[in-house]
Amino acid sequence: MDFSNYLVINIPLFAISVVMSFLAIRNIRVRKRESIYFLVFTAIVLALSVVVFIEKYSQAKGLPELGTVFTSIGYILRPILLYIFVLLTNMEYKRGRGFYLMVSIPLLVNLLVYLLPIIFMKVEPLAKLIFYYQMNSDGLTASFERGSFLNFVSHAICLFYLGVSIYVSTVRFHGKHRRDGMVIVMCVVLVLATVVAEMVTGRNDLLNIVCEICAMVNYIFIMTINSSRDPLTNLYDRRTYLEDLSRYHDVINGVVMIDMNELKFVNDNYGHQTGDEALISLANIFESSIDQSIMCAYRVSGDEFTILMFQGKIEQLDATVSKIREKMREGKYSAAIGSCFIDKKASGITFQEALRKAEELMYLDKDKHYNLTGHNRR
Repeated sequence: MDFSNYLVINIPLFAISVVMSFLAIRNIRVRKRESIYFLVFTAIVLALSVVVFIEKYSQAKGLPELGTVFTSIGYILRPILLYIFVLLTNMEYKRGRGFYLMVSIPLLVNLLVYLLPIIFMKVEPLAKLIFYYQMNSDGLTASFERGSFLNFVSHAICLFYLGVSIYVSTVRFHGKHRRDGMVIVMCVVLVLATVVAEMVTGRNDLLNIVCEICAMVNYIFIMTINSSRDPLTNLYDRRTYLEDLSRYHDVINGVVMIDMNELKFVNDNYGHQTGDEALISLANIFESSIDQSIMCAYRVSGDEFTILMFQGKIEQLDATVSKIREKMREGKYSAAIGSCFIDKKASGITFQEALRKAEELMYLDKDKHYNLTGHNRR
């Protein structure tokens, strides 16, 4: 097997890698962390393709020591590849150090296990504990042999990371947008099937191309999802709000309308940057207060926000409004709030009527704020 065969076989992988690198570099100023992760991901995939080539070359040329070194490198790199995939699917969901420690420890274990074949390459019987290469009867070629169940440590860790990816994707794409997370789940299932196929067939060249394809699909998907977000507050934007009104009209049974108090005063006296910080602060309160399994928050215009509830209960709506009010009392900025529960069976209220009622209550709340502070609303 010569280098020209390697180039020909991996033309699809190179093509996808070029596209991936172009997209990542193009968006690196806007989405720096994601872009860097994807560039690292692509680099590891290309490195694994070289590892696979050298493994086959060492078998064809009868070089067991070379094969042992690069097979160990391959086993070390594959979990790292899926670890980066976990980071990508978890990019916008804040987690504690415990989570990242939990997903990092398997990498250390994997590294220690697959360094053993290199360290004890010439020490019997430890040389055959994980895996080993032995010369064939022709004296010219070598073959790969599994030593024990420890040879599957890398596969088990890969399966662990795939499970974590499914978990974080279901958390990230919650509530009414849970179907959006199916893109990531489908990628994970495809990678999982590939890992199992490699375990069964003994091949080690399938995961590279599949991972790179899934990474490209995931990157494009993340960019698409981010395009539905308001760039300042990271809440869903007005376009998504209007789309969701149309798409989920039948299951919306609660609405909260919110309008920031005194944004103009903040902008005029402290500058628009402070005004932006105020909007971000309030948006964080809304996002952290809603029940994300049944609610979504939107920035529908400059200082106006809306929360929609999907098949929830009136107690959940009231609890959310109370939580928002409580958090605003602890902060620097406030907003007027009006809410309405849509009980279609009992009252027959329509969504448009609920919107008008919520808006009326919001303006009453705003008048109450300005009366208490003595400020001129205009």
